[in-house]
Amino acid sequence: MRQFKPLHLSEVVFFTRDGQIRLKDIQPYYVLGAICRHCKSISELDRRALERRYGRDTTAINLEKRLRCRSCQNARGNTIMVINQWPR
Repeated sequence: MRQFKPLHLSEVVFFTRDGQIRLKDIQPYYVLGAICRHCKSISELDRRALERRYGRDTTAINLEKRLRCRSCQNARGNTIMVINQWPR
C-alpha cells in the first residue's frame, strides 16, 4: 500500500478573487478527502456525488460545514483535503 501525506487544498489550488475554492477549480485528477478534527480519521469523498448534490460552484468552506465523521460522528471543524493524486 502506498503511503501519502495529506495536503491542504490551499497548497494544491489557487484561491479565486473572493478567496474561495470551488469544486470546479480543483483539477479532476485530484482525489478529495476529509480529515476529522476530533479523531484524525481520513476518508475519501465522492466528488461526483458532491457535484451532483451541491453543484460545481459550491465552495469548499460550505462543504466543510456539512461534513460528519463516520467514525466518531463529529460535525465540527472537519477539513476537506487532497489525499492523493491519480497518475497522469
